[in-house]
Amino acid sequence: MNIATIAGHLAFGLIAFSFLVKDILWLRLVSILASIFSVFYNWVIPVEPLWIPIGWNFVFVALNLYHIAVIMYEKRPVQMSPKHKELYETMFKNLTPVEFLKITKLADWEHYKSGEIIIQERHAVETLNLIYNGTVDVMVDGKKVAELKDGQFVGEMSFLTEKPATATCVVKHDTELLVWKQEQFKDLLKRNPSLYFTIQSLLSAQVSDALVSSSKRKE
Repeated sequence: MNIATIAGHLAFGLIAFSFLVKDILWLRLVSILASIFSVFYNWVIPVEPLWIPIGWNFVFVALNLYHIAVIMYEKRPVQMSPKHKELYETMFKNLTPVEFLKITKLADWEHYKSGEIIIQERHAVETLNLIYNGTVDVMVDGKKVAELKDGQFVGEMSFLTEKPATATCVVKHDTELLVWKQEQFKDLLKRNPSLYFTIQSLLSAQVSDALVSSSKRKE
C-alpha cells in the first residue's frame, strides 16, 4: 500500500470519525485534516490532478479555518466582575465567555427588600430574574409552595410559556437579582441558537424540578 492510498483511507476514515466528535472545535480540526488528506490523494493518484475535488476541499478547509477563528475568539479570556465570574463558573460554563457577556450586558442588577413582590400570580410577567443572593417564597393562592434560593430563576415558567404567572414570588430575605427584560432577551436568543438551547435547558431543568417537588408534596 503506497502513501497516496493511505492518504485516501485516512481522508475517509477521518470523515467517518467526525460523526463521533461532539466538541465543535475538534470537529473543525478533524474536517480540515480529512480535506488535506483528500487533496493529497486526488493530486497524486490520477494521471492528472482532479481539480474539482481538490478545489472544493480547499473551500472546506477555508470555511473550517474561519469557524475555528470564530470559536477561538469567543473562547478567549475576558474580564468579568466577581459577581459575573461566580455566575459563569457555577451556572453558565456551557457558554463561551463572550456568549456569557452577551447575555449579561442585557441584564440589570436589582435589589429587593424582604416582603417585596417580584411577580404577581395571574399577572403578565415582563422579566426573567436570576437570584444571585437571597431567598424568595413562591406562593399559590396565599399558600407557600416552594422556596427559591441562589442560582434559581424567578419567572421562568412565564418566560417559557408566554403565559401569566402561575404563582406570586415574594422576597423572604433581602435579595439581589440579575434581571432581563423578556422581549430583549428572547430577541437575543433567537439570533443565537447555541445561547437559546443552553438557556432553554437551564430553565426547563428548574421547571422539571419544581413539578417533581410539587408531585411529591401531593403524595
